[in-house]
Amino acid sequence: MKRTILIAAAALALAACGSSTRKKAASADRAATETRSPDMHTAETSLDYKGTYTGTFPAADCPGIEMTLRLRDDGKYDLHMKYIDRRTEFDEQGTYTVEDNLLTLRPSDGDEPDYYKVEENRLRLLDAARQPITGELAAHYILTKQND
Repeated sequence: MKRTILIAAAALALAACGSSTRKKAASADRAATETRSPDMHTAETSLDYKGTYTGTFPAADCPGIEMTLRLRDDGKYDLHMKYIDRRTEFDEQGTYTVEDNLLTLRPSDGDEPDYYKVEENRLRLLDAARQPITGELAAHYILTKQND
């Protein structure tokens, strides 16, 4: 009887060791696969950034500038700027690129490019050094995506 119990215990121990080894091997295979597949999520590949964005940017000599930016499917953009409480409006066209989370607007008239950080359903204006605008008005330099 003791012999039967010892054989049964040994069989259970061997089965448990084999199961553990298989689990460790499967876990190692998963880890190796995950290590080989780097996360390639960027605004260009993950976010639906094309569309129309609106917002009101601060202005020095009026209550603000109503901004409407349309990023088209063909890599071109249209920007409409309307100064509040004035009869002043401007339109700008050009091309855009998105690399990582950086949107670059290149006006067709040759002016300096503008830079935005692409975020979930919004664009944040960056300065010429491609850094977020800071200070009291920083939250006002954001364009929000509209449902087209």
